[in-house]
Amino acid sequence: MSENNKKTSVELPLVEPLYSTYHYQGAHSSVMAMNDSIKNHIFNSVMELSCNRKFLYGFTTPEITVVGSRIADNPYVESKKLHTQFLGTSTNAVIKNFLDLGWYVTFVGYDDYYIKGKSWYHTRHFNHDGLICGYNDVKQTFSLYAYDVSWIYRKFEITQRCLEAARKSGIAMRPNVSLCAYRAKSDTVQFDPSAVFSGLKKYLASSFDKYPPTVNDTAYGIVVHDYIAMYLDKLADGSIPHDRMDRRVFRMIWEHKKVMLERIRLVESNLSMDKLTSYKYEPLVKLADDIRMLYAAYHMKERAALLPTIREKLLILRKKEADILGEFVTSLEVKLK
Repeated sequence: MSENNKKTSVELPLVEPLYSTYHYQGAHSSVMAMNDSIKNHIFNSVMELSCNRKFLYGFTTPEITVVGSRIADNPYVESKKLHTQFLGTSTNAVIKNFLDLGWYVTFVGYDDYYIKGKSWYHTRHFNHDGLICGYNDVKQTFSLYAYDVSWIYRKFEITQRCLEAARKSGIAMRPNVSLCAYRAKSDTVQFDPSAVFSGLKKYLASSFDKYPPTVNDTAYGIVVHDYIAMYLDKLADGSIPHDRMDRRVFRMIWEHKKVMLERIRLVESNLSMDKLTSYKYEPLVKLADDIRMLYAAYHMKERAALLPTIREKLLILRKKEADILGEFVTSLEVKLK
């Protein structure tokens, strides 16, 4: 593109993320605006909860997530990574070049302290990330998709100048600050009920016997709920201080249930099944949301009486999910023969 024909603004489309507890999840879903069928990869394969067991040994977060939910994990998304210390003051120009060509750009390691409107702006120096989906050279802004100062995941404008300041400060704290550009591949991804069947079987085949508390490593599957109950116990006895609690835990669980419900509905529709499983599962999404809000209330104000209620509801959720999904897997096994 010649200088005379250089664009002055670009705004790439976004779709509502399936998972957005973490920036790397929200960015993952966002690029699907260019190829909606990529959602089927998430429904087919991205369903297993995981958490670490390090919180039992002094760590303060269970690092709960869904396996494969990082944008870098998706085989239907192409990427290009650049380390910004080699780009210097040309970094913002490089970001715009990618956007001109239809690539979304994530930054990793930038200092939130300098990004006005972002989660830790003028609160804490923190190497963090976010998705850039547009720019406007008339207003000298970028469009950022990330958690804002109110911890709402949304698109908002930031100045190009503050992004450069965040880059420089991020490098001073951690040299390997980077950009990664992503765009959807053109492949058409089909929904695959047999992959869902296999994934659900694996998710349910999870227990303390398979992932015992005596091992300081990652646990997978439905037993993660039991470990989060243990995390609540650590908050209750004070071995994890209130001011060090991980505020994201129950958002991840709620989003997991929302996506699971949508997955179940897709299976029912694809295989011409009745809607009994989705009917039974739907209240679990509401229960997970109720738990999320109780946990948020505890985060805002330390009230010890909330923790036993949250724990009880969490284990009810776990039991009901195991029962409903177990019945669903049995039905699927017959249907897929």
